[in-house]
Amino acid sequence: MKIRLWLWAGLLLSLSACRVHQPTAEEPITFNILQINDVYEISPLEGGKSGGLARVATVKRELLRENPNTIAVLAGDFLSPSFIGTLKMDDGEPIAGLQMVETLNAMGLDYATFGNHEFDLRNPDLLQKRIHQSQFRYTCCNVLRVKNGQEQPFTQLVNGIEQPIPDHLIHTFSSPGGQQVRVALVGVVLPFNKQPYVKYLPVETTFRQTVQKLKGQADIIIGLTHLTIAQDMALAEATPEVPLFIGGHDHNHMGHYVEQTVIAKADANAKTVYIHRITWYPSARATRVRSTLKVIDDQIADDPATLAVVQKWEADVFSRAEKMGYQPRNVVMYATEPLECTETIIRSTQTNYGRLATEAFRAAMPDADVYWINSGAMRLDDRLAGAVTEFDVLRTFPYGGKIVKVQLPGNFLEDALRISMTQNRGEGGYFQLLNAASEPDAQGRWLVGGQPIDKARVYTVVMPLFVAEGKEANLSMLGKFPYDAPEKVGDRQVRNDVRDIIIAYMKGL
Repeated sequence: MKIRLWLWAGLLLSLSACRVHQPTAEEPITFNILQINDVYEISPLEGGKSGGLARVATVKRELLRENPNTIAVLAGDFLSPSFIGTLKMDDGEPIAGLQMVETLNAMGLDYATFGNHEFDLRNPDLLQKRIHQSQFRYTCCNVLRVKNGQEQPFTQLVNGIEQPIPDHLIHTFSSPGGQQVRVALVGVVLPFNKQPYVKYLPVETTFRQTVQKLKGQADIIIGLTHLTIAQDMALAEATPEVPLFIGGHDHNHMGHYVEQTVIAKADANAKTVYIHRITWYPSARATRVRSTLKVIDDQIADDPATLAVVQKWEADVFSRAEKMGYQPRNVVMYATEPLECTETIIRSTQTNYGRLATEAFRAAMPDADVYWINSGAMRLDDRLAGAVTEFDVLRTFPYGGKIVKVQLPGNFLEDALRISMTQNRGEGGYFQLLNAASEPDAQGRWLVGGQPIDKARVYTVVMPLFVAEGKEANLSMLGKFPYDAPEKVGDRQVRNDVRDIIIAYMKGL
């Protein structure tokens, strides 16, 4: 496999892949694809400076003025997680991504594939309802719904008719002179979230079969993928006829080549978007891809229609948080140094916000040997400076959940630290740690309390219940050990929920 990483400096990144072609008198066809991926927040972050779907809507409008042949696509992960999504509506139904669907509808999203977080919704009928409420089309080649023992595609209402979600969708673009190009989008998702109602088909085999089926039906085939970058690269090598992979899941912007194939991923939460400007040369049957990474910031105006939907949900979430017993506007601390929780950093480096969280765990459950929290539990993707409110804590920890004490043998503790700090670096399974080293010492030993781990000793470790149940990636072995999960913790007998624990700790600082 010949892979070249396209390095970039400054704010814009351009990638291009071009099949060799001879110029002809025949009119080429150009079109734009606006890409977002891994979007959990409808509002801007970083004090309003970064992201925001109302700004993405403005970018789409500008692209449509540039070229009416413009579509917007989302490469998975949007229905979950977010704090808003954990709340319930007046009729008791979980919001569960409805705020995202309504905002994406207003923004003018055209196509999407599933991400692993779409299957956070435990009720398959609720997921099906959100799909039906979407005005954009879904495609995924390797996911089926298990219902009454039968495996069948999820469905979507299209023009009032319920249809199976297809393994591909074809969008036809036309030139001013009437030339046409058929562009197939093939969706695919990694088999990460193992819900009982979901059947995953093999990623590479199913994708290749779909691509083979499309030969003669489409002029250009594009992957709309929610995979790891390694999986994207493997697919690109296996299907060289696909010139572009529009990817998600990794949360950080990146651009790669595999031979002439472009793989592009934007930053999570629409902090950046990719704009793919594609030219099709009919006679040569050649494709040219020019991809640019665009920063979404406060220099971009909000689209009024999309902003109205965002503001409706922003107003609604505060009243619902109050019904849960929180005071969302209440200031719990002042951060003189910004609390770092952007995903690119907290999933690969020890941060001050991660340390604050684990210190709160220690205050709630003292006398343990090690404290950790999986960085995937901290979904803020932002930095908090100045006044920090209860709502900021709720945004950071949308899942909530208990913390527990686990009696962990030294050899398993060492394995968990090694896996988290190496194999899970860059992913949600990377731990923010207290009283354990995040790197081995010069002799390759993992340290707890400044001392090498004694593999024959049993250590007390405090961690989120989700991790203790073995649900974090590559750490399923933790699920074999019993744990203590009290209903209330600490001297103040705070409810055992990550959010309540950290709010109480912040108030005491």
